[in-house]
Amino acid sequence: MKNNMTVFGKEYVENYDYIYQDKDYKKECDFIEKIFTKQSKKVKKVLDLGCGTGGHALILAKRGYRIIGIDRAEYMLKIAQRKAKNTNCCIDFIKGDITNIDLNEKFDAVISMFAVMGYQTTNSAIENVCKIAKKHLSTGGIFLFDCWYGPAVLVEKPCIRVKEISLNKDEKIIRFTEPILNILDHTVETRFKVLKIKNSCLVSETNESHFMRFLFPQEIKYFLEVAGFKKIEFCPFLELEKPLTEHDWNMAVIARR
Repeated sequence: MKNNMTVFGKEYVENYDYIYQDKDYKKECDFIEKIFTKQSKKVKKVLDLGCGTGGHALILAKRGYRIIGIDRAEYMLKIAQRKAKNTNCCIDFIKGDITNIDLNEKFDAVISMFAVMGYQTTNSAIENVCKIAKKHLSTGGIFLFDCWYGPAVLVEKPCIRVKEISLNKDEKIIRFTEPILNILDHTVETRFKVLKIKNSCLVSETNESHFMRFLFPQEIKYFLEVAGFKKIEFCPFLELEKPLTEHDWNMAVIARR
């Protein structure tokens, strides 16, 4: 059962970029561009659904794309806007619900990265995001997202993890991750506890529970086809030419309007 705990609240978001400082956004943007090239689509305008703190949007903007980022997490957007200003990137970051937006504008590609689709835990939410993506794409446009691959989640199963990040010699962040798998609902409740420590003293403690849905190709294909997409492909995330296996936790989904 889902609780009312805040997701991506101010305290968690303040540590977000530190926690994911080892995430290779550049490599992921290389992968995104490789897909654009493979699909023989001249992409200039990109809509980023669930843009977060702008990790992908900022890099793509620097590479010459016109980007609009949408997110409902206010504090994530504030960081994204600050980063864009500090790097002189012209990006529109807009607060909005990706299941219910209308920008009255067409894009060459729509992306939704870092398992944003997994946060859509109901069938109606997934269906709505697919329809929103299709609505904002020009003919032949590309919809790309990544998500947790169901067979791998069931085979390898999520486990408790601890991650420690040193900010400097006196300060560090420790994040504890406790997953609770619900096989019937195809969801994982991920309980995060983030401790900020300075000079061996606890400065702050933040707790959040994130509900994530893992997905299977057949259901994704159904949602995309109902939304009006025609050509649908799957591959391991960052490995465009390889087939999926039960050990590929992250799956990339590519669809054409």
